[in-house]
Amino acid sequence: MSRKRTHEDQTDDAEMHDVEKNTTVDKQLDPESSGSEDDDDDAGSTVDVDFEFFEPTEIDFHGIKSLLKSSFGDDAQDFDISGLADLILEQGEIGSTVKTDGEESDPYALLTVIDLNKNREKPVVRQIKDYLLKKAEKAKVAAKLADILDAPDKQHTGLLISERVVNVPPQVVAPMLRMLVDEMKSANGTDTPYNFEHFVIVCPLYRDTEAVADDADDDSDGASETERKRPLVSIRRNGKSSARDTTNNAMHMSLETHVYAEEEFIEEFACLKFDYKFTRTKRAAESRNSFADSGLSPFRRCLVVHKSKLSDLIDRLNDVLSS
Repeated sequence: MSRKRTHEDQTDDAEMHDVEKNTTVDKQLDPESSGSEDDDDDAGSTVDVDFEFFEPTEIDFHGIKSLLKSSFGDDAQDFDISGLADLILEQGEIGSTVKTDGEESDPYALLTVIDLNKNREKPVVRQIKDYLLKKAEKAKVAAKLADILDAPDKQHTGLLISERVVNVPPQVVAPMLRMLVDEMKSANGTDTPYNFEHFVIVCPLYRDTEAVADDADDDSDGASETERKRPLVSIRRNGKSSARDTTNNAMHMSLETHVYAEEEFIEEFACLKFDYKFTRTKRAAESRNSFADSGLSPFRRCLVVHKSKLSDLIDRLNDVLSS
């Protein structure tokens, strides 16, 4: 087992550069924040939860597969998820998992990057690229995305995979990204460099079922930032965003919410983004959806971030997630 170190949640991220996995983040939960009047006897107490960072290993295969399935949602069966998990494990020290009960336990979070150029002949990589290009075509940004996905060998594109279970706090993301950057820098001196020009990120979101039903009547299942059928005014409150339809003074409201809080801020650095619905279903919210009671249905947003924005992106996450 590799060495472990512990640092507090508030530790300056600059210290992350000189550390190696495993890492422990102590997250303190304050019961007073729940506002319950039944816990007066426990007021002021804290619960410490240690989140340990490990490099992905063979023991994580099934846990990683489970996390990856959520990346592709209802369309997961169209992809070789096992092949993608194997590809992640083959990369050695690139990427991190988060665990709470030692190295032998199941991963609760995963952050890594896949080289879409070097692995272009892998079946699962072909599946992912073809799928995203098809979705981008419906969003009328296929040409732009194709230029990025099929860039010359000196301008590789990385698929940034960030998945976790919902009760793992977003505060783990910035340290994981910082470690990934350091790992990529170290690997650039080897025979398998990780020098990416762009990063592709697929983000899970939920949208109110009325908006999804409206979209189902359209020929396209995607919407780019600049080419929506309705002119929308974006409204953002408490980590949630909604859009007001201004066509013919209509007052249609479309609520959107990010599953992972940090991705709202990552989106600020995207040079290209588009939305898409799943291919296999056009279902409204169901009981198996986390937001079913709110009448929300899942969709995905594909983001492309240039390498020049990565450092600012991490700094932004440090700022907003540490407050």
